[in-house]
Amino acid sequence: MSDFLPKECDIVMEGGVTSGVVYPAFVARLAERFTLRSIGGTSVGAVAAVAAAAAQFKRNRVRKDGQGVDDGFHLLARLPGQLQESVDGHTRLFSLFQPCAALRPHFRAIAAALNETNKAKAAGYLSLAMLRHFPLGALAGAGLWLLGFLISSSLLGGHWPRVPLAGIASALWFGLCTFVGALGGALLQATLSAWRGLRDNRCGICSGLRTDAHNPPALTEWLHALVQDIAGLPEEAPLTFGQLRTSEPPIELALMTTGLSELRAHRLPHSSADLVFRASELSALFPSAVVDWMKARSRHTRHGARTVALLARMNAGGEDYYFMPDPDDLPLVVAARMSLSFPVLLQAVPLYRLRALPVHADGVGLLRVWFSDGGLTSNFPIHFFDNILPTRPTFGVTLQGDLEDGDPFAARVSLPSNNNSGVTAAYVPVDETDGRPSLPRFTGAILRTIRTWRDEALKRTPGYRDRVVQIRHTKREGGLNLNMTRAAIDVMSRSGDEAARQVIDRFLNPVERENGWLNHRWVRMRSTAAVLQETFAPLSEAWHDAHLTPSYEALWMAHGMDALPAYQLSKTNRTAGFALWERIVTLPQQVAPAELSAHAPRPQPELVIAPRLN
Repeated sequence: MSDFLPKECDIVMEGGVTSGVVYPAFVARLAERFTLRSIGGTSVGAVAAVAAAAAQFKRNRVRKDGQGVDDGFHLLARLPGQLQESVDGHTRLFSLFQPCAALRPHFRAIAAALNETNKAKAAGYLSLAMLRHFPLGALAGAGLWLLGFLISSSLLGGHWPRVPLAGIASALWFGLCTFVGALGGALLQATLSAWRGLRDNRCGICSGLRTDAHNPPALTEWLHALVQDIAGLPEEAPLTFGQLRTSEPPIELALMTTGLSELRAHRLPHSSADLVFRASELSALFPSAVVDWMKARSRHTRHGARTVALLARMNAGGEDYYFMPDPDDLPLVVAARMSLSFPVLLQAVPLYRLRALPVHADGVGLLRVWFSDGGLTSNFPIHFFDNILPTRPTFGVTLQGDLEDGDPFAARVSLPSNNNSGVTAAYVPVDETDGRPSLPRFTGAILRTIRTWRDEALKRTPGYRDRVVQIRHTKREGGLNLNMTRAAIDVMSRSGDEAARQVIDRFLNPVERENGWLNHRWVRMRSTAAVLQETFAPLSEAWHDAHLTPSYEALWMAHGMDALPAYQLSKTNRTAGFALWERIVTLPQQVAPAELSAHAPRPQPELVIAPRLN
């Protein structure tokens, strides 16, 4: 094998609910040729990420111990087949989503219309399911219509027409109006009960735990057992981020979640020391072994005496608050579930943030923070693990549900084969056939743009797009089609395998001029040179600006009484930092004749300062 071929890689996987069935085959095939070092994802991509991390963890252990050949990836490869297995008349995939009692009728009504792409048929199935699962509302609606009809008929002296055809038309019209009245009543009952049910169940239909002792494992239980099985660990000792970090070679896992109460994205594992959980609340969302593990590793060492005393007093009054474990002690399944909380379908995860509250007797209090699906803020965090000059490739996998039923299998997977591929921006049709905009499509485009515009921009950026493979599927597959057929699961799994094959063929091509990794490194270096030149020039101008008093140089070198009180530097660090600044601000003069932006890859990226998401 040629020396320039990479032996390690990173992976970032996009969210997409059941579309994630493509990932096990993709990861298993990729792992045949690469060691996975950094793994990230959002929503269902987070589920695939923790499973992949568990498999790499097991492989590292096997290599270290020299025992056997079971490295965990074979279990991952068999996962699509397991999801196709029949459970109570549905696939195992469908059985993972078990609705709470209050919202079970709503789930069943929605499920009746899944997998149906014909809008008229879907509306018909949904209407009939509404009448079936909300009978009281349907009877009330039909009864009110009949009562109104009888009253108006008697007041107006109305009677059935004597002409046969008119009588049939009247009967049909009467039946249709009765049906509409019943449907309206069912819809009203569904709306009122959904309002109460969502409020009582953390704004979600499914908790992730089984709703009956005789049911098969639900999503979170299944995922916990899967991760432990792949990693070769007992269920009582959850695989943690610390075990990945100390593995050899180390494994970095990063997932995205959204803190709705704080209006921002969060990267997991958390690095803050001010998060608290209630054991009783998490027990409704996670297996008992996971909650017990977190309670046993609740740390007080990073917290002040007032905070520890506050929780102790609250717990003495019958509460069950605990500090979140340190990042190294956080179970992978907890982070995955926080990332996977797809709105309405899966219940949100409540935690608490310690906040300084002057009006509080202790000066500190707890504010509840609701964590929901990571895809609300970044459904494809391709920026994870990114370095200005990469030392190994980071492969991204995106999902698109725009494939037509008759399209060939070859149309399912696409990976840029040259630097002119992948530039075209995404397109969402908004117009109807008559050229006027569709209001539902227009609204959907607004929401999707708000949610994914940054991800979409990165997909087109040079140095990003060449390592992003797109997997397409039909509207009957993936997405919210919880009851996909076995054939659909199988073809999507094969799409994942094909995506990995294309990545391997491109990035492990032994011909240098056709090798994707060498091309990727060159494009990144070419783009970075232009970006750095454009970034350093304003720095140099500001450093030498004679109108600023004091100058930036004087600000940096000030000490004693002249120095500002915030974030002070030692004399050694001040001197070393000044040497760094001098080198930076003189660079633009040294490369002044060059125009590195000319003919640089387009669209050209920019170097910006952004807050860390932890």
